[in-house]
Amino acid sequence: MCSSSVLYGMPNARCRVGCTGTSHGSDFGGRMKYRNATHAFVSELAQLRERGQVVEVRGATTTELLSRLVVLERPTERFITVPGRRNDPWATVAETMWVIAGREDVAYLERYLPRAPDYSDDGQVWRGAYGPRIRDWAGTDQVDEVRQLLLNDPLTRRAVINIFDPARDFIETRDVPCNNWIHFIQRDGRLDMNVAIRSNDIVWGFSGINTFEWSVLHEMMAYWTGFGVGHCSYFISSLHFYNDRLNQVDRTLSGFSGGSGYEAGWVAPSFITAWEDFPMVMQEWFRIEHELASGADAAAAITQFPDPLLRHFLELLRIKWLQRGDVNDGALMTEVENLGRTDGAFALRELLFRDSALIANAGTAHGADELRDDISRLHRMKDAAYGDAWKRRGELISIASNLARKADRIGSVTAGAPAGSESLLDTAVDLLVYALKYQLFIMEHDSELAAHTLGTSGLPFSDGTRWFDALLWHLDFDVQVGSVEQEAVQTVTAFNRLDELLQDTPEGPWATKQVLAEHLTVSALRLVHAVAAVDWGARSALRREARGER
Repeated sequence: MCSSSVLYGMPNARCRVGCTGTSHGSDFGGRMKYRNATHAFVSELAQLRERGQVVEVRGATTTELLSRLVVLERPTERFITVPGRRNDPWATVAETMWVIAGREDVAYLERYLPRAPDYSDDGQVWRGAYGPRIRDWAGTDQVDEVRQLLLNDPLTRRAVINIFDPARDFIETRDVPCNNWIHFIQRDGRLDMNVAIRSNDIVWGFSGINTFEWSVLHEMMAYWTGFGVGHCSYFISSLHFYNDRLNQVDRTLSGFSGGSGYEAGWVAPSFITAWEDFPMVMQEWFRIEHELASGADAAAAITQFPDPLLRHFLELLRIKWLQRGDVNDGALMTEVENLGRTDGAFALRELLFRDSALIANAGTAHGADELRDDISRLHRMKDAAYGDAWKRRGELISIASNLARKADRIGSVTAGAPAGSESLLDTAVDLLVYALKYQLFIMEHDSELAAHTLGTSGLPFSDGTRWFDALLWHLDFDVQVGSVEQEAVQTVTAFNRLDELLQDTPEGPWATKQVLAEHLTVSALRLVHAVAAVDWGARSALRREARGER
């Protein structure tokens, strides 16, 4: 793929994908090499959408590419958080642990994957489950055998795990293993992992579980053998998606922002459990998981859990079961925030608040541009609906009254009054918009100010959206802010200074009004950032409204 933005036969369906020569995806000796699972998923999906062949298989219509070789440079960057894909990190974590523990029971899996029984012949087990095959193949723990091989002969080429079993799998069944063979090989102190897959649904298989589950096994094996985690390569005979998921495919491609989150510094906790301790640690993990699923909080037990990576998985599952109870969004936000800059927290933001703009903090460049764009969109919608109503009765009766109403509400809500149906973020954005429009109104009356700021004069700057957008995009959105309370005080103070001037000398100099209006604008912008950074639910709602989704 040579273009970084490709149209997929649908208006406005754009996807930023890695191109040849980029760090995200490159043609590397006949294989595609990507930084991590997110970039691989989106780029391979784009190629499927662009040039895949339609094939009818077992009564279903699929779009397919054959003989794909996909290489992940950083396989432990494992969470995929593309909004249109809507990954469930809880299900991914739960199934991964189920596989590594060697389990096959549907009862456990059904707690996280309600459709798990649909893929079972008897409703009790997945006969093709990977866990028993890798941990107990006719009494052989293949994971342990590979571990010992690598310890005894670090350059061995024999570290193979088989999954497909010809003695069992040439039958008619709902569950034939799709992942068939795993090979570990160490060179230059890095342990590479290779996975052969006969059939890979890119939506439910590759991005839903496979890259995640094998990355965990990869990290574990590297730790047990004393090597660094190398590349992970997937040899995929049939890479495909089912055409009944076509809308989801296009949503995924159009919703991809170009980053995976890991570029912004989200990190994964490390696995550090010795092989000798692994059975007891896994037993304790599932004991705590059972407590969580039974309604216990188990926070203390999780805090004391010895392995950082597996403890983090429990922290994520704890939030799942809290979310199933009577816990409001604010409490969930706090729980996610307490996870810090972990990749699991990053994934839960997308899961719980379903908004790509929330993946980056409001103060980052990506989040800032998203926020600015949303404000511009909202202004266009309201301008189309209300026109000049905001200024129709003049500076004091209309404009100043609108500013006062919003500033007073900010003061009341931050002092403890109920927010009601209008969030504090909505109010702060409204105040920012009114302050910007007031600046444009002032420039209509002062040609020198207009020429200095906008490069022209004598135009109806405060009508429509053109000049509003010019001022909005001139503002510095990449700012560091204090707490909501601090920024609210500064915003109300900025309005009070303007209000004093308008009440004392309503015919005062336009230049003085402009200085005070600019100060109010900057203060309102800082408040918007402060609220957006902590109220993800309101930020998500704002973005949905800006895109006409509510």
